[in-house]
Amino acid sequence: MNFIIVRDTDIVAVNRGKKENESSGIIYRDNTGSLHEIDFHTCALNYKAEHNYASDYCIGERKSDEMYFLFYTSGIKTKVVFQKHYVVDPFCFHPLKGSKASRFHSLQELICETNFSTCDLS
Repeated sequence: MNFIIVRDTDIVAVNRGKKENESSGIIYRDNTGSLHEIDFHTCALNYKAEHNYASDYCIGERKSDEMYFLFYTSGIKTKVVFQKHYVVDPFCFHPLKGSKASRFHSLQELICETNFSTCDLS
C-alpha cells in the first residue's frame, strides 16, 4: 500500500471547524518546512467511495495497538504514525503532548470533536 507518512510530531494544528463554513482537518509540516492539510470532509468522501460505507463521517482507519491513523486523502493516503519520543520544537505549536499513547488518544478525541470518526482496525 502506498501512502505518505507523517510523524505525529510534525502536526502543527488540528482545526476542529467550530466556526460556520470552517473546514476540519490536520495541518502538518513536511521535512522541507512546507505546510499541508488533511481535510476531513475530503477524507470522508474518499472513504465512502472506496468502501461503499453508509456513514458520511468516517475519514479513515486507526490501529491503536500499532499507534497510527490512516486518512483517506485525495490521490495517496496519509498515515500519521506516533513517535516513541516527543521532541519539543520551541518555534512550533504542537496540540499533542505527553506519552505516545496519550498523544494518540488526544488526536482521536480531537477528531471526535469534529463529528468525524475513524474505523478501528485493532
